[in-house]
Amino acid sequence: MIRIFQKIRKEIIGQGPTARYLLYAIGEILLVVIGILIALQVDNWNEERKEQREITRLLLDIEQDLLLNYELADQALDFYRMQDSIVRRIARNTLTKKDYENSSRLTYLVSNWEYYLPAEKNINQIVESEKRVPAKYKPIIEGLKRVQSFSAVLDDAWSNLDENIGENTKFITSFSWFVKNDSLSNAKRQEFFLKDEEYHTTAFRYWVATQNYFDKITRYRAQTMATLATLKQHKDNFSLDEIQGLFLKVGMVPFEAYPCGVAKSQLKPLKALRSSELYANLTQNALHFELSNNKGQGVTKFTIPPNTFSTIPGNEYFGLEGDNTTLVRVSDEEGNCIGTYGAFENGFLLISEKDAP
Repeated sequence: MIRIFQKIRKEIIGQGPTARYLLYAIGEILLVVIGILIALQVDNWNEERKEQREITRLLLDIEQDLLLNYELADQALDFYRMQDSIVRRIARNTLTKKDYENSSRLTYLVSNWEYYLPAEKNINQIVESEKRVPAKYKPIIEGLKRVQSFSAVLDDAWSNLDENIGENTKFITSFSWFVKNDSLSNAKRQEFFLKDEEYHTTAFRYWVATQNYFDKITRYRAQTMATLATLKQHKDNFSLDEIQGLFLKVGMVPFEAYPCGVAKSQLKPLKALRSSELYANLTQNALHFELSNNKGQGVTKFTIPPNTFSTIPGNEYFGLEGDNTTLVRVSDEEGNCIGTYGAFENGFLLISEKDAP
């Protein structure tokens, strides 16, 4: 292109002085304009490459954040699982004075807590910049938006638990024996925790709040892995086997399969606590899911679009002795049963083309 304009310029110089200089000036201006346009285009290309490198870096950071958030969730859930076991012993009157002598954890039961704080800075940053993200990564952005929405629900559950803990702390610290360590105070404290009905009611209310928080953490954890699977699928072209391997590696458990016509008497109680799990439809058609428990309670129906990872809320609240088992019937768009499955806590269900009738 530059050589062409140089040739034209030489031809212009061979013409008359005025026309020659006028055309020469125009040619010089055109050369400058073209040079500027080329420079701008190069800058745009460099900026686009810089943005893509930044997005790639963010996705790598988010991948690590999602794995970290999964691990942090497990730690918090272990704590609340222990709290659940203690409240159940209170309900069954199986705690003894010796138990309280050997464990300070029992003394502080209703005022104890574990706050789950996932890493979300990178998640928020890429969602805010979603217009710059390539179209092929849009499913990842949608998954991250669901993580954000579950985070808000998680915060609400924590606020309720935090308020409950504050009330409980005010209640138990109103007794002088609670903050003393002499033999008489210790005896009064143990007698109170073992027999006082108001304290037992306080413990049960605390259990309700902690179980709600437990369920919301499990839902956030499940969405974390659903989004990580979506990321690996669209960024790294993960296959079904690789996705399943990823879930197994972090300790997730596949649902237990039953025949479509399984009788209620054959079903196992696979979950002790209310929790949420991960569901995936990796077929080319929408699938319908119907959830219940062993007693047929808490029925929930939902549809998952093709090639989508999803989570739903755990079973409804059924109390300390309730049935928290999640039983899943999966059917196609014509209502044909694909399978019946029992969910484990931290479980996953992947339905692929090989499962479809």
